[in-house]
Amino acid sequence: MDFRAWQLDLVPVPLAARMVHLRAYGMPPLEPHLTEHLDSLAYGLARQGILYAMVGGAPAPRSLAAEELACGYFRHGGKELHFLDARAPIFELAVTRESIESAADALRRSRAALRSWAGSWAAAAG
Repeated sequence: MDFRAWQLDLVPVPLAARMVHLRAYGMPPLEPHLTEHLDSLAYGLARQGILYAMVGGAPAPRSLAAEELACGYFRHGGKELHFLDARAPIFELAVTRESIESAADALRRSRAALRSWAGSWAAAAG
């Protein structure tokens, strides 16, 4: 990620995905299936905020539209966004720090809801 991203307080998606995991689970992601896990966290970051592409020599990052994200998939731990059509992949992606916090909060809420549901299901089955 180049200097333009840091000037705008953007965080590279692979690092942001690791930060989401750390904040939601209280520990860094484990090595088994790490890239797939970081890819899935990149989708959460995309849902919670705006993804930016750092394209070539452009003077500023370009925000990605929802339509673009709907046609793409993350690879290599969230480092790259590839497309199902003939478009070239985007190799430098970044998000805001607010997106990281929002994604971590959403993950914590969904984990709490799942634990609550599992507990009520176990009580009903027991």
